Amino acid sequence: MLDPWFHITLVIKQQLSTIIGSQYAGKRLDKAIVELFDGAYSRSRLSAWVREGLLTLDGQVIVKPGTKLEDGQKLLLKVPEAQVPEPGSDLEPTIIYEDEFLAVINKPAGLPMHANSVGDTQMCVSNWLVAKYGDDLPVCQGQERPGIVHRLDKETSGVCIISFDDETFKGLQQQFAARTVEKEYHAISYGVPRFKSDWIETRLKADPRKPTKVTTTELTGPGTRDALSYWEVIEYFPDTCLLRIRPSTGRKHQIRVHLCSVELPIVGDPLYRAKNYGAGTLPEDSPLVTRTLLHAYRIKFQHPQTKGELEYSVEYPKEMQNLLAHLRTNNA
Repeated sequence: MLDPWFHITLVIKQQLSTIIGSQYAGKRLDKAIVELFDGAYSRSRLSAWVREGLLTLDGQVIVKPGTKLEDGQKLLLKVPEAQVPEPGSDLEPTIIYEDEFLAVINKPAGLPMHANSVGDTQMCVSNWLVAKYGDDLPVCQGQERPGIVHRLDKETSGVCIISFDDETFKGLQQQFAARTVEKEYHAISYGVPRFKSDWIETRLKADPRKPTKVTTTELTGPGTRDALSYWEVIEYFPDTCLLRIRPSTGRKHQIRVHLCSVELPIVGDPLYRAKNYGAGTLPEDSPLVTRTLLHAYRIKFQHPQTKGELEYSVEYPKEMQNLLAHLRTNNA
């Protein structure tokens, strides 16, 4: 609810309105509206909406977040609708399994799992879930992540689990924490490994030079996390290979940074590159390389409510199928 000092004249879907009280007179708009709407949205999100021309004072559009407020002004904020993938489009997730407790979906590459903050209207799985199932989804991972149990990177396609209630979410989260969920990813990587398979046990930490990246480390102190990935070759090609990866942990960018650390960077990955990136028969600028070619192929877990075992896999997306067909033709 809003601050009781204010008289709320209008609160309808996608519009919020109030009258500025004397205690906010002379204060910056971007600071005051956080309190005006009871912290429902972050200051940065509200400021972005102001700059987009979605807020008026006494009917006048305001685009400067630093505008000073006056006593008695009528404030109207138009909250934009969240964007969702068009039905049948390449970015629309596919439902593989669904019951009253959870769903398993196939997430397409290019679609983020969740918004960056509450009110973020970007097209993502969480906004698609709210549009499809309503806003009563569990938010145990944060208000901006309704229904989201675990993450796939934006450019990673494949299977992931969605929860419809808190109890189911907690049951699934316990399985991920106990490392009993079986996850299998497939990737096309640069390089031809010396061995058929191997384990990578290198710890990870945030890259101090680039906050969006993760890096390997030999340290074990605060800020580092254990990470364990098993990989094996499914198919060899000149300068590239098709890999199966089974991560035991689920750290940010784990598979991508782990493979890069052993000079098997994933084809199309713009962040994690080793010295042989783009070498040989498949250059970096090949028209067949349009994304990071990492795919969450299979997942196996216990249903938290029925206790039955569920296992699902999804075929390769067309980008991987096309590139594999090209590699196999050239390797024939």
